This record gives sequence, C-alpha cells and structure tokens, in this order.
Amino acid sequence: MLNSEMIIGSLKTAGVDVVDFKWDSVGIPASAAWMLSACTEEEGREDVEFMFDDSSLIEGANAAWWNFANTGRLFDEEGRFLVSVGPVDGEPSAGPHWARVRLRDEWDVIGKGVDWGVLGGPPGRPGFVMMALDERVIIGATTWTGFISVMRLANPMEAGPIRQAMGLRG
Repeated sequence: MLNSEMIIGSLKTAGVDVVDFKWDSVGIPASAAWMLSACTEEEGREDVEFMFDDSSLIEGANAAWWNFANTGRLFDEEGRFLVSVGPVDGEPSAGPHWARVRLRDEWDVIGKGVDWGVLGGPPGRPGFVMMALDERVIIGATTWTGFISVMRLANPMEAGPIRQAMGLRG
C-alpha cells in the first residue's frame, strides 16, 4: 500500500504537484468516478484508443489526454484539478479519495508518470481518473487487453453508472 509521500512522489514524476492531499468533494466521490469506463457513448463518454504496438502510443495518448483536459475544462483558472488517489497509510478499508493538484509545464501522464504509481503502470499502461473542481467533467485512462483508452465524460452526474455507484437512481 502506498503512503502519502509515495503518492506525492508518483504524481510529481507525472508532472503533477499536490496542492491538498485530501479534497472532500461534496458531490461525486472518487470511487464513483472510477465508473467512467462503464459509461456509454449515449451517456456522453468519449474515447480515443491506442494499440499497445503503436509506436506513438505514449505521445498520442498524452496528446489525447491534453486535448480532452483542455477542451473539457478540467483545469480551473489556477490550473488545478482533482485526481483519485489512495487508499494510503495503513488504512485497508479506506477507498480512493480526491487530491487537489496542479499540472506543471512539463508533464507526462501516460509515460513516465505511469510507473507503477498513482496513475497506473508500467509506462504506457494507465489507470486513473481525474475530475474538474466544479465536477463538470471526468477524464480518465485505462488499460484493456491489447490497447489503452483515454476517456472523457462531461456532466458525469447524469451518467447511470456513476449515479448508481453513488447510491442514486439511474
């Protein structure tokens, strides 16, 4: 299990600085945001896929993530957003929670930032969810059999799998 220093170091490798290690969202919990990959196109999920054998997998997936993050308004006016982290520090029953973070000028969320840490692993095999502070968009990446997918979901409170994970009706 990771501790908070390991998580902060892992995010730093990705070019992401932790602003607040715990961010108590009043709306969508991090555990519900992980249902992003269960959301459908009809619910608004957008995907860009990259095959493992694609020579530009990391560069292409980073570019797709940046496009989704930038056009989807993941960042607030100070460049901050949320990333799912945890559980940490010997709390086996603890679930994932949000950390408020800021992207640096130099970043790599799919390559060296995904090195068996918070954002997945090994490099090129991501597994993460991120959310805007105002909860208007969730962006994530996941590893499937043979490919990875970078995903975006606007208006996540309208998506059935996320609502169900929150104990709300479809």
